[in-house]
Amino acid sequence: MTTEIEYLSLENDVLRAQFDRTNGAMVRLVNKATGWELLRRPELGLSFQMELPLPERHLNYIYGTRQTLTEYTFSANSLTFCWDKLTSEYGGTHDIKFVMTVTLGADGLTFTGELENRSELTASVVCFPCLGDIAPSAPAEKLERISLAYCSMRKTPLYPKIANNHGYYGYDYLGNNEAYTTEAQYILLAQVAQGFYIGAHDHTMREMVNYSFRFRPGYADSNTELLPTDDKIDGHTVALELFIAHFTYVNPDESYTLVPIVIQPYQGSWHKGVDKYRSWRTSWFTRPPTPAWVTAPHAWQQVQLNCAEDSLRYNYAELIEIGKECAAHGVEAIQVVGWNDGGQDRGNPSHDTDPRLGSWAKLQEAIATVQALGVKIILFSKFTWGDRSQPWYRTVGHQYATKDPYGDAHIYGGYLYQSYEQLADINTRRFSPMCHLSAEWREVAAAEFTKLLDLGAAGMLFDECQHHAPAKYCFDPTHGHHVPAFVHGGDIPLCERFLQTSQPRDAEFLYAGEACYDVENLRYHLAYYRITADTVHLLRYMDPYLPMMIAVTGFDDRNQLNKCLQHRYIISYEPFNFHGRLADFPRTLAYGKLIDALRTRYRAYLWDAEYADTVGASVTVAGQPYADYTAYHQSDGGKRALVIANTDAERTISATLAFAGGTRGPLQLVTPEAPETQPTGDTVTIPPRSVVVVME
Repeated sequence: MTTEIEYLSLENDVLRAQFDRTNGAMVRLVNKATGWELLRRPELGLSFQMELPLPERHLNYIYGTRQTLTEYTFSANSLTFCWDKLTSEYGGTHDIKFVMTVTLGADGLTFTGELENRSELTASVVCFPCLGDIAPSAPAEKLERISLAYCSMRKTPLYPKIANNHGYYGYDYLGNNEAYTTEAQYILLAQVAQGFYIGAHDHTMREMVNYSFRFRPGYADSNTELLPTDDKIDGHTVALELFIAHFTYVNPDESYTLVPIVIQPYQGSWHKGVDKYRSWRTSWFTRPPTPAWVTAPHAWQQVQLNCAEDSLRYNYAELIEIGKECAAHGVEAIQVVGWNDGGQDRGNPSHDTDPRLGSWAKLQEAIATVQALGVKIILFSKFTWGDRSQPWYRTVGHQYATKDPYGDAHIYGGYLYQSYEQLADINTRRFSPMCHLSAEWREVAAAEFTKLLDLGAAGMLFDECQHHAPAKYCFDPTHGHHVPAFVHGGDIPLCERFLQTSQPRDAEFLYAGEACYDVENLRYHLAYYRITADTVHLLRYMDPYLPMMIAVTGFDDRNQLNKCLQHRYIISYEPFNFHGRLADFPRTLAYGKLIDALRTRYRAYLWDAEYADTVGASVTVAGQPYADYTAYHQSDGGKRALVIANTDAERTISATLAFAGGTRGPLQLVTPEAPETQPTGDTVTIPPRSVVVVME
């Protein structure tokens, strides 16, 4: 029986972590401030796991707990474990060395790893650290995984329910495999009032890390997805496990330093967990110089000229009339979509003009005319794909496509436009992701990008810059990168190649992108995405000042516009799903103008102040906590504001508010419809589909 003396402990005021001195497994992890024992059964401790495919058997594991430690070194704040000559399940002993170091800092643990591969095989995946027995702080507590997805929060249940996304046909157990470092470097193991932050602390995109949860042995009752609650069922161990999978692909005679993993406990709401990431982010993030007009309250319109099914909605000359409408209504930018030959999502990556819409000179003239009115033209662009239906792809482009391990180009399903034939997915144009790690491809893309500059646009919005669909690693040996390589590692180099072209010609050229993942915000000035009623505004909390824009499509879209006010979003007017004109939804336009007028007038409270989501204040309705509000704190520690919304279509509510630490002076109330300040108490009335701003 394992005894306490066999454990090596790292401990401070924050946590206690214990490791088995015989195999290096982490057997206990305790938040000392709250007593939460995240790992409670030492016999289920894990160290690392490695995938080492054999020529004749791809599924071949090296289990860390089945290896003999070569040596370990121990000090008051660090542990180093060394395993040499590793033994796999089916391949015997291999000349591979793995060294894992665990360092205890003021806030938690940092795990680093070094892999030296002297074997004839490729170490494709290394899972470390591995948590073998995750338990909630109490049996009645729910446990969720929180991560970033499309600028928003994805909350995934882990216990007492688990969101199983492994196909029943493909995996022995239940599991969830959704969180990758392509969108964020961290996850939270979250309860209501505490949790554990787990972060991959590297922003170079050199390696994909996947947070892979597994629940074994399976459901107690599959019909109701009931999990077993005892430690064993029918003799099978019951456990929730986490394997932090590093996709390393360390080839023979290569050595590799794995991305460090940080584990830190936190107390409070999810905001406190995200604050851990924000603290690390300050060590590497610098906001790029941003055009001044983007940093002020303003609005855009998005309009599509043509789609892949030849809608041919507006020609280039008509863009001037659209620009005049925007100027008349104070809309400062137009995102022009489908201006390229073939329309939106056709012909990629070509950014030639479409002769059916007018000549190249006509578009250049229209852009110059509209911008002379004070309205910026931002050209929709797309460099992620090659359109497989086009001759260019078949003759040239295929060589730049990302390749899978079998040498085939990855394929993406494409998008459906307008016609019944395409809506039935019959004549859809399929895409292949282009490999941004290829220097040759970046030159091709740069030549296409130059066309935007030649047309005189004020910027571009790079649609789908944030993903590569099925492509995660590229195995093409002709692209000049390690084989294989994490394709997101090329995203920043591609943008930097564009910057080499734009900076000498237009230092104010705007780089906007769709739902930029956080590392991309090092180069992109603005992120555009779409929200729903259920959106939790995670990226906005991560970066309170990042210019972010959302779509407003409804014909009386008060609630969506109120979200713009609450969460500091730029308005993108998009009637008929960005196929219409501003005059198509006069009620939405009129209310949106009131929103922008309000936050321009009270910019110190609603724009330049730091967005804090719900931190620093509380709101109740009918004596119950109410969540639909946001707080703004002036950065100098000065006055604060609350923006409280009522999305109900019929009911008026009475909301009572409280600032943390009490108010710092008399309260004033304003609304978009009544912008003059009125004195108020701490209880305010909010009509249906309305918003109020309470300011100190």
